[in-house]
Amino acid sequence: MKVFLPILMGFLILLVGLVALFIFSFRRQHYRLWHLGKDENRSGHVSARLKTLFAVTFANLRIWDRKEYYPGSMHFLIFWGTLLIFLGKIVRLFSYPVGLTLPPQNIFLDASFVSEAGGVLVLIGGCMAIIRRYIIKPPRLETKPDRTLIFIWGFALIVTGYLIKGFRMAAMGVPVPPDWFSWAPVSYMVSRLSLVLPTAPLNELLVWHRVLIHALPAILFFAYVIVSHSPLKHSFLSPLNIFFRSLRQKGILEPIPNFEEAETYGAKEITELTWKQLLDLEACTNCGRCQDACPAHLTEKPLSPRRMTQNLKQHLWREGPRLLSLPPDQRPSEPIMETTVGDEELWACTTCMACEEACPVYVEQVRRNVELRRYLVLVETKFTSDIRLAFKNMQQNSNPWGLPRNTRTEWTKDLGIKKYAEETDPEILFWVGCAGSFDARNQKVATALVKILHACGIRFGILGTAEGCCGDSARRMGNEYLFSTLAAGNIETMKGCNVKKILTMCPHCFHTLKHEYPQFGGEFEVLHYTQFLGDLLSQGRLKLTKPIEQVITYHDSCYLGRGNELYELPRRIIQSIPGLKLVEMERNRKRSFCCGAGGGRMWMEEKIGTRINQMRTDHAIETRAALVGTACPYCLTMLGDGVKEKGKEESMAVFDLSELVERSME
Repeated sequence: MKVFLPILMGFLILLVGLVALFIFSFRRQHYRLWHLGKDENRSGHVSARLKTLFAVTFANLRIWDRKEYYPGSMHFLIFWGTLLIFLGKIVRLFSYPVGLTLPPQNIFLDASFVSEAGGVLVLIGGCMAIIRRYIIKPPRLETKPDRTLIFIWGFALIVTGYLIKGFRMAAMGVPVPPDWFSWAPVSYMVSRLSLVLPTAPLNELLVWHRVLIHALPAILFFAYVIVSHSPLKHSFLSPLNIFFRSLRQKGILEPIPNFEEAETYGAKEITELTWKQLLDLEACTNCGRCQDACPAHLTEKPLSPRRMTQNLKQHLWREGPRLLSLPPDQRPSEPIMETTVGDEELWACTTCMACEEACPVYVEQVRRNVELRRYLVLVETKFTSDIRLAFKNMQQNSNPWGLPRNTRTEWTKDLGIKKYAEETDPEILFWVGCAGSFDARNQKVATALVKILHACGIRFGILGTAEGCCGDSARRMGNEYLFSTLAAGNIETMKGCNVKKILTMCPHCFHTLKHEYPQFGGEFEVLHYTQFLGDLLSQGRLKLTKPIEQVITYHDSCYLGRGNELYELPRRIIQSIPGLKLVEMERNRKRSFCCGAGGGRMWMEEKIGTRINQMRTDHAIETRAALVGTACPYCLTMLGDGVKEKGKEESMAVFDLSELVERSME
């Protein structure tokens, strides 16, 4: 004990030193860097945040949810094994000065078993990690020297812990009772193989060899993790990011504050991102799941969400310390777009949110990408000619097609549709959208919806030529000024008509009107037509009796699915149609693959790699279904084009669900 007490005191001093080093390093390397960014409110809803934190951190739910059983098991074993080691070591360490070791008390014995079991879990999980990273080698994983060092160092600490404990048992003799095989099975087996030479004084030797061979390397390991940019820092950075995640629906963009008075727009420099967006960069674990989900990356575009985030992290580490050394009013920073992110890389994003759905630590990429686009569009006016044409069309004609606004209602001839203001006590406003008004294929969808509404006795009206583009594409392409102008005009029109409830056929209109118009004072009840038809079916007001004897596969659109979590309602509608048999594509629901039209990509030429719509069409072809169903005008157009481009028109047809419902009605 006289030898152990100075060692314990020394350990406590080192522990306090490590805590102080962590606090100093955290503030200097992370906290101050994040607060180079702009303010953003991520407070409130603490209970919901803690619930997610514990579920994701302690149970790996984001990995299990994607049915990644091997990496899920691997992370689970390493995480919980490490926790058990720490718990057992701390209890055992403080058992010595309070006399719980001679004779060994139950809590000391339990702690011994817990730490032994934790070490076994870490070794198993670590071996799984080594096999995965160095033998299986998934393309998304990067193997760098610092990761190899962590594997070697970590394994050395675990193994030396067992060797030292086994040697101590062998040198001092295994006391009976207790049965040490029950409380320290691995170390006991090691002790049976140990060769112990007579040494004196034995106690001092055992204490010092434990310190020099095991404890000191462990302290140095923790110090290395604290002061370096070690990948293991995600053990505390990722939980922070999970806690501060957005609690809103995915895909909602924020307006530019004080737009009229702002001197600049979007993000040119790292300091023009928010503190949470800078935390995102450091919390990224570089696992590559976002990359595996990204339709742009998988079709050989320049964009890799993982690579962009890692490059921006390096940009932050490069620029941050230099900026912090300067007064706040003297901090010129190198532009992000000229040094770190390429134009084609940025414009390849479809804002489909697949990367965010796949990320195990809730890194938010879409808002960051749109902020970079805002700067290019609003400040530098740097964008391609096809984007320029789309902006011009929306500005002059209030639709991306550029067709005259006074032709918006030509499709309604002979359908008996009234203007909303002319309808007697209308139940709902049918927001047709630009696709339903101007695109020939989607005019058929709008017509089918009108027939369904008439058949069900729904009193509705349209705005007609007073309806304008909702502005979704303008906003996601970075033109916040154009979006706010379009939104303000539509809100004024609908308030003037006393609109309360809106029915949309387009998920992009649905998402924008429901979640983003309230930012400009447009508070309306907004429904996508699948929600409305689902209610009519459940009320018995809509009856489907005519069979359609076909096999169908359903494509989840990004903004109906990931953006608003409407996965089951469209499938319920399909299952309500007699004769239709649903088969799923491999990528469905949360893991659905983008059609390629979101984020303004509908209006941009796709010249690099494989066309995204063709890859999604291949997914549909693999099901051998005769029909492809969707509930989005963009998806209908892109998948229809994909079927034509693949030469499958004779064996496969693409329909909107409303068209199938209209065919099956009484």
